[in-house]
Amino acid sequence: MRYQLFRDDDQSQPVAESDEFQSEFKATEWARAWVKTNGDHDRYRFQQVDGGRPMLLLKTVAGQWYVMPLAEQVAA
Repeated sequence: MRYQLFRDDDQSQPVAESDEFQSEFKATEWARAWVKTNGDHDRYRFQQVDGGRPMLLLKTVAGQWYVMPLAEQVAA
């Protein structure tokens, strides 16, 4: 699986795209390392290229990065 990172306030263009990962855990490690090194914002959206379940990477005031799955939107 390949993954993309988007700034949460601008999801029109990915800021990074991963190599192939066999597990979501390894991909999450990659995303967290990328934002620690390259991040210029405090919120990023992370998801599979094929549009799988999105996750939010959130930087706290103390500088720690957390990953939270986002709920899928319910059709109205």
